Amino acid sequence: MPEVYKLANALGVDRVALKTAQVYDYQNGSDLIPTLDKYSRYQRDEKGGYSIKNELLNHCWKMWHSCVITWDGKVVPCCFDKDAHHVMGDLSSQSFDTIWTSETYTEFRASLLRSRSEIEMCKNCTEGTKVWA
Repeated sequence: MPEVYKLANALGVDRVALKTAQVYDYQNGSDLIPTLDKYSRYQRDEKGGYSIKNELLNHCWKMWHSCVITWDGKVVPCCFDKDAHHVMGDLSSQSFDTIWTSETYTEFRASLLRSRSEIEMCKNCTEGTKVWA
């Protein structure tokens, strides 16, 4: 970490912000989970596994304020959908407005509000929790 700040200072960077890393399959641990609590979004539980250390609420501002458009024009709900498993529509055949207000998108948002646990990618998302170290 000191080297990051030293380089930033040498380059004239105004601010350095460190974000905790998302780890897939974090439950059984990973070499990628930092050992210093300040830099980790996960905590070891009483059974020796790991869990997200902050409470996950059934909301996500991104569902109403942003989305991701993939290289081929597919619209997915957010950056956590790295492999486009939740395609809401395709800009090659639909307008953005049609996709954004579609029944598919509306149901996806409703599912998130019911319970994050209904959507696999939302189970490991820390939207709304502390992720900046």
